Amino acid sequence: MPEKISSYTTIRAKSESKYKEKGSIFLAFAHPVETVAQFEELLAGYRKQYYDAVHHCSAFRLIDGSFKYSDDGEPSGTAGLRIFNAIEHRGLNNIAVIVVRYFGGVKLGVGPLGKAYYDTALEALANANPVTLHRFVRCVFSAPYELSSYLYRHLAGSDVKIISSDYATGISLDVWIKGTSAGEIIEGILSLANGQVEYLETDEEHYFPQDQT
Repeated sequence: MPEKISSYTTIRAKSESKYKEKGSIFLAFAHPVETVAQFEELLAGYRKQYYDAVHHCSAFRLIDGSFKYSDDGEPSGTAGLRIFNAIEHRGLNNIAVIVVRYFGGVKLGVGPLGKAYYDTALEALANANPVTLHRFVRCVFSAPYELSSYLYRHLAGSDVKIISSDYATGISLDVWIKGTSAGEIIEGILSLANGQVEYLETDEEHYFPQDQT
């Protein structure tokens, strides 16, 4: 199995830019996305909103390794690939960029056209607020009441996010633990608990910003 990605950088919210070249207008829109379906919905929305544009070029890249780019009628290699190059240059994942072009009546040529798409996409990404997300795994710890403070002490800090607690029979804590720290934290709890702590790791995982509480 491929190694899990421990972290990746995307953008917090939509960002955009505008570029003009010899009468042509390029509008770039960058969005964080998590699935191909989200990207396709975005693209369909821009096609509808900018129905009078001649091209709706795009690229996306996801953390599962999937990616796609489209020239949407522009000369091969001048649009979609150049947008994707901008995404790679910024080192981003789970990201989509759509560039809408209004033709100004003057052909730009392959070189200037590719530069226009690249620069427009790159500016939209540069205008965005980047955020790095880290992989967290979900775990459940159960112990007698008297070990409540012990568990909370070992599950403190930004590498752990407590989802819920249950005191029906002892204490049960449902938590997210940062993937790169999970082994050390779990081992620390179990090794000092004299067998009084039960631990269950689920198959669930999620990516959170390090600063999210």
